[in-house]
Amino acid sequence: MAKDDNHLSEQYITFTIGEEDYAISIINVEEIVKVTNLIKVPKSQTYFVGLMDIRGKVVNMIDLSKKIMNKKVGDSPMNRAIIVKIDGKSLGVIVDKVSHVVHFAPSQIDPPPPSVRGMSSRYILGVAKKENRFIIIMDIEKILSSEELAEVTK
Repeated sequence: MAKDDNHLSEQYITFTIGEEDYAISIINVEEIVKVTNLIKVPKSQTYFVGLMDIRGKVVNMIDLSKKIMNKKVGDSPMNRAIIVKIDGKSLGVIVDKVSHVVHFAPSQIDPPPPSVRGMSSRYILGVAKKENRFIIIMDIEKILSSEELAEVTK
């Protein structure tokens, strides 16, 4: 792996859901957009909030708080989405707030605590600390099961 590739894999985009801070690798991130003109799809999964046109391309949008917590956290408006590429397909991940890009060396990321079990252990890579706040590092490619991914990227 080239030095630049290694450096890239240690950069994360941070975001907030409710009061919690999360991060995903910037390798998967295509762009960050303002959520506008969502088209609702009847009888879809609760976390699937609809479709959005991004410069002529239809992108499926999921609400990450509903997916990982089974509920909408607070009453914050859905106004930002991180567009990620998973298995060659774009997916919009709606979050409460997108913060900034941070750099974590592998030594700064602790493994997930033993209390993380079940579904969440599939996508939580570890926990890092920045400015006295814990940031949960997630593998965005594993948030959705392969069946769920196939359903929302049809």
